Order: sequence, then C-alpha cells, then structure tokens
Amino acid sequence: MVEIREYRESDAAAIIALIRELQASEVVLYERMKPAADMGQWYVDLLKKKCAEDEGVILIAEENGATLGYAVILTRSVEDGTGDEVPYDYAYVVDLVVAGQARRRGIGRMLLADCERRARDAGRDDLRITVLARNEGAHALYRALGFDDLLIDMRKVLT
Repeated sequence: MVEIREYRESDAAAIIALIRELQASEVVLYERMKPAADMGQWYVDLLKKKCAEDEGVILIAEENGATLGYAVILTRSVEDGTGDEVPYDYAYVVDLVVAGQARRRGIGRMLLADCERRARDAGRDDLRITVLARNEGAHALYRALGFDDLLIDMRKVLT
C-alpha cells in the first residue's frame, strides 16, 4: 500500500534520483533544462529553503520502503499587489514527480490530493501547478484533477 508522508533527511538520495529522472525526461521537452547529472543535493536544499520561507512541505510517496514519488507544496505563496494584480495568497505545487516504473498507479493523484488538503487546511482557495506545455501526460492529469490553464507562457526561438 502506498503511503504519503513528510520528507525525512534519509530520503535525500531517493529524491535526487527522482529529480534526475524528471530532468532527463524534461530536457527532451525544453532544451534549457540543466543536465540530469547536474541535479543534486543543492536542489533538495533549495526545495527545503522554499518550504521554510513559504510554509511548505516535501511529501514522499512510499511503498514497502521504496520511494515512488514526491511533491512539494508551498501553502503561502504571495502576490503582493505591487504589479497588475490585487494582493492575495495562494498555494503552489513546486514539484510533482512519480518514478517511471510507478506511473499509472494513481500516485500522482494521491500526492496532489494531499497537496490540496494541505492548501485547504492553510486557508487557501487557489492551488497552482506549472507544467511544460509539451508534457502532455502531466497536463492531462492536472486537467482531470480540476486544474485549468490560468496563464500560458509563449515563446519564439530566435535563430
């Protein structure tokens, strides 16, 4: 049975392996991603720093001692109102990764459900997640779970 729990320091190596797996798949979709081998403890430290600053947590999906995925939810992301939007707080899923061999088992759904619960518990009425436009599988999952497109970044590669 898959359990969702909070990150422990002993999870670092497993998280780094998942980060590298994601990075290797995303570099095919977006050429400016860092090489998978460059991802390491510094990125885990960055996630922990963001969690400390924005009331977040790293969640681990685990089964029989094996790490199958992770998510990072920040429950206090702030739009301060200095730009063109009114001030408000929202929750933001920074990362969501499921190991390739564990996909299509509902683990991403479980991680997002826990993120949503934590966002609601923090009093947020807005939960956001970012996806690469060409990551059609993740985009479809997020849509199926009730997310809709809010902003779409567009680019033109100048050659």
